[in-house]
Amino acid sequence: MTNIDLMAQMDKGGPIMWVIFVAACIAFAMLIWQSWRVYALIKHAREDYATLQADASSRIELNLSANSSPAARILSLMNWQEIFSKDDLIKEMNIQLAAIKPNMEGSLPTIATLGALLPMLGLLGTVTGMINVFEVIALHGSGRPEQMAEGISQALLTTASGLIFAIPVIFLHHLLSRRVSELMVITSQTMQILVHRDIESFKQD
Repeated sequence: MTNIDLMAQMDKGGPIMWVIFVAACIAFAMLIWQSWRVYALIKHAREDYATLQADASSRIELNLSANSSPAARILSLMNWQEIFSKDDLIKEMNIQLAAIKPNMEGSLPTIATLGALLPMLGLLGTVTGMINVFEVIALHGSGRPEQMAEGISQALLTTASGLIFAIPVIFLHHLLSRRVSELMVITSQTMQILVHRDIESFKQD
């Protein structure tokens, strides 16, 4: 489809069509960014887990950067001055693990909202298009088929566009949610290994 054809279809869909297009572009941009981000986090999380499993004396470098593993961020955020026992360590780890979960999810809630919003925008375009049809009928009866066709075209285009964009957004959101769940599992396993370490070794870091 050429740019001229695309613009013609957008114009046929009316203002709602442009809203759907912009919302879809935002959703896909977020999906691309979040995919790259989750891939990087899982890579670092697996590296930390493999390192700890291979060597009982190995350590995780404390790091608060956006690209660091979740385990490194959790260890960096923990209040070590208040930890004196294994129970304190487990409690603090659980607190920080829950606190870091929204950061690992990133823009997934927004993507889910946009995925749910796209079909509703399509339905809104349908209603708007049919209102236009009824207005033509009320003013001119059935003697203006061209104007009636414009309203019907708007209704069908917006409905189809909302669904066409929503389906991949919702599907990809589901895949990314599964990846975040995998990341949470790896991080939890890493923290379980660290629970059995000497507390003083963390404080020395």
